[in-house]
Amino acid sequence: MKSSLYIFVSFFICLTASAQIDTVKIQVTGLTCSSCSKSVEEKIRLIDFVSAVKMNLNLNEATILVNFSKQVDWDVLAKAVYDAGFSVGAFYVPDCERVTYNINGKQCAYSYIYIGDPHTFRSNGYVRLAGKYFMDKKTYHTWVKKIPDPLPPIPETGNKHYYYF
Repeated sequence: MKSSLYIFVSFFICLTASAQIDTVKIQVTGLTCSSCSKSVEEKIRLIDFVSAVKMNLNLNEATILVNFSKQVDWDVLAKAVYDAGFSVGAFYVPDCERVTYNINGKQCAYSYIYIGDPHTFRSNGYVRLAGKYFMDKKTYHTWVKKIPDPLPPIPETGNKHYYYF
């Protein structure tokens, strides 16, 4: 009986913890070798809310497991890529439509504002962040007039928020 209860409690704890872990993807511009990829990975691993990083040199992409039970700041994650000597080509975060956990103690919808065409929105589970440090220069110049700088806090929460398309 005790062992069954222990297994159930352990399973519930694991299930609860895993519900707060999700994947973020960053296209990294300028990766040309495994040493480059390793330097980006090492910088990202230093961030407190990052649980794991997998670099794909062929796709120039970092797949990052983020622990949403901790304080999350996408600016810190983008800065890690820049600190490694590279830039962010695109930054994808989980779409609030599929998110069941809170981000920095608030519902997902309080962290993001959509700035694209509402008639063409399709997320496929992820949304692409818009901003100077979340996209390549060419794409940024397309969106810069739609993105206020600096980003004002959301009045209801006081939290920082991000734009996506």
